[in-house]
Amino acid sequence: MLAGGAKGKVRGMFDFAGKATDHAGPSMPVEVLGFESVPAVGADLGEEVAAVVTNHQANLLSFRDKLKVGEKQVLSVIIKADKQGSLEAIETALEQFNQEEKHLEIIHSGTGNIIESDIEMAETAKAIILGFNVEATSTAKKMAEVSHVLIRTYNVIYELIDEIKDVVEGILQPGEVEEVFGKGQIIAEFEHGKDRKIAGCKILEGQISKGPKVRVVRGEDVIGEGKIESLKRLKEEVPKVEQGQECGILFATPIDFQVGDIVESYRLL
Repeated sequence: MLAGGAKGKVRGMFDFAGKATDHAGPSMPVEVLGFESVPAVGADLGEEVAAVVTNHQANLLSFRDKLKVGEKQVLSVIIKADKQGSLEAIETALEQFNQEEKHLEIIHSGTGNIIESDIEMAETAKAIILGFNVEATSTAKKMAEVSHVLIRTYNVIYELIDEIKDVVEGILQPGEVEEVFGKGQIIAEFEHGKDRKIAGCKILEGQISKGPKVRVVRGEDVIGEGKIESLKRLKEEVPKVEQGQECGILFATPIDFQVGDIVESYRLL
């Protein structure tokens, strides 16, 4: 709780020009989003705002790291917004990325919350879903998790545009359009049969599951890649493991891994 009785999750702080900022000097007017009620005069907001802005910046970096766009690839997106005016504004803003060459394709857009049919369409088209002032239904969230569909929701249009700009323009590198679901570090190895090994892993971020492709990375080199044959947690076969959990991985194709290597779960869009 903030001093002065204000409650709520601070979503960010913005200066007079509408740009995100992580500090405000004396007499500097700022807009702070996320309070359920207006803070009392004299309330101490500094530490709370700074912490939330830091988390927000970390989330932006995480999203940029999840998608890598090749020069000749097109990022497919589905857009859902709270009202038609917002939807049209987002569509118009995103068209700026196709002025010289097509980098982004809006395969579907509409108003209302993100629902099951949106997830099905995104999975089929290998698209990501962008939501503005909307939420995903509980069923849609579960479907997205199972089918590995990436959903991003926003309350400020320029944040949506800035993130997509970073993906389409800031991380353009030769290669494939790729989404990384999770990363884990190999902390132990165990013999399995005559010539196979099980990798004991701790999940560092996201999640690792049986379906997507995985690769083992050592420094900047890819040691091997393939799929997961067996995924166990506490000796029980499981469909997925999440950040902070430990597991045993048996690769379908033998990989000559070492303790300290990184396992990445990913797909090509």
